[in-house]
Amino acid sequence: MRRLAVILCAASLPASAYNEAIHALVTRRAFPDRAAWLAEQLVPPTQNDLDAFRALFFRAAAQLSDPGLRAKFLSRWPSQEAFTAWEMKQLFMLDPAAAVHGFDVVDARRMSRGDLLAAASRWPDDDERNRHRYLRGLDRSIVPAQDGSPVPYDPATLDFGSLTGTTSQGHAHYGLVTGPLSDDPAVLKKEPWRFAVPSTAHAWGAEMAQLYTDLALLAAASDLPSREWLAACFAGAAFHHLEDVGNQIHTVQVGIYEFFRDAWMQSKMRDLRTLGGVLGQRRSLRQIGVRLIANHHLFSEDLFAKRVLAGAAEVRAALDGLDRDDARLAAAVPAEPDFGRAIAQATIDLSSREGGEVYRLAYRLTAPTLRDGMGHEYDGAKGDDPDDYLRGDSGTLTAFYELEGRGLRRAATALRLWQARFEASRRDEPPQAAVQRSLALLLPYHDAAATRRATYHPAHEELNGIAWGYPAVAAALLCAIGAAVARRRKPSELKA
Repeated sequence: MRRLAVILCAASLPASAYNEAIHALVTRRAFPDRAAWLAEQLVPPTQNDLDAFRALFFRAAAQLSDPGLRAKFLSRWPSQEAFTAWEMKQLFMLDPAAAVHGFDVVDARRMSRGDLLAAASRWPDDDERNRHRYLRGLDRSIVPAQDGSPVPYDPATLDFGSLTGTTSQGHAHYGLVTGPLSDDPAVLKKEPWRFAVPSTAHAWGAEMAQLYTDLALLAAASDLPSREWLAACFAGAAFHHLEDVGNQIHTVQVGIYEFFRDAWMQSKMRDLRTLGGVLGQRRSLRQIGVRLIANHHLFSEDLFAKRVLAGAAEVRAALDGLDRDDARLAAAVPAEPDFGRAIAQATIDLSSREGGEVYRLAYRLTAPTLRDGMGHEYDGAKGDDPDDYLRGDSGTLTAFYELEGRGLRRAATALRLWQARFEASRRDEPPQAAVQRSLALLLPYHDAAATRRATYHPAHEELNGIAWGYPAVAAALLCAIGAAVARRRKPSELKA
């Protein structure tokens, strides 16, 4: 059973949490009593500003009080000229080839703080900064593996998605509990928030929230004309990752045991109906399981987003509650200097207990074709409307909206907690502390990624060949039936 669970989970999971419009809505609604602050017009950065900001980071890194971190940083980037925008994006776990807001001149226009925060809270999805994280050579070309496929910069990112496309950003947009994880299906059945394959899987959502927090603090402490614009840009990115983990299904890797159970049963029934592939194409446990997870992940997000954006009566309580704090979250955040990570992790710890239930409710709300691994492949980006696949009773639907609304309120609370901590830190903390904190996380990460690359082997494409055991058994049964019929006919022939 454990091996089957591993096969199911060695797959690409949906990587977007709230859709981009919901990210912007939560950000706009999180600060209802700060109209003047949100209306303030912010000066955008020029290329010279971005170069100066990067130089500020380099100088702080080159003067760190920690000699080990300082030496390791300078051994890789010995001069300010070597620390290019490409290199800084790579350092911050981003695709260096992407045009990234705050690192490159992208959408750099005069905006109000409210508009900028709302836009920036969706930019980590929009500019695709966390996708396509290939290993690149000194000439910036993609390094191929022995089979010609791209080598990932960090093979661990594949625990949450593929190397290309939307799912390649999953590692940065999920968050898991910090306690021990297990790949035992029994854990998936009872404690889905502790299930992961492999059991060493790590999602970087909380760390990404902290890295952007540190960049926002560094920008705010600078004397750049665009310091407030840059600080808001990075704050919005931190907001994005906090909002991601407010969405409960982004805090569990698989969700519910029922997906695993039904995928196994459907794959076996498919083999029986096709005689192991002789009479039709087979579908593996992994292929069916991924379809079930993806269908219900995307369906649940689209259904709730559609109701929220329409201001529907069913979600009015959720929308009205965005200005009220989640007391459990507020009480759970420790007073730590790395408050971006601390708030994100406290959000994950609460949301993860509800992730399985969101999936379970969604599974009860969908039409049979979405619960069939050979049925429809749901994709709102291709025009699917969640209402076309909505079934289930009103009680289940009410419970679903209530649980999703709880996540939305938790996300808005996280943003207010972050802003309060940020304003205190920018007054009291020296900017070098933010750089040292970032490098204490990032430099060991890059060493670990290099170690993982050293043992990386590309996964082979799954081939569903004919399972000859099924036609062999069918043939044996036919022969046995034929023999039995023949034996029954012989006595009657002798009498005749």
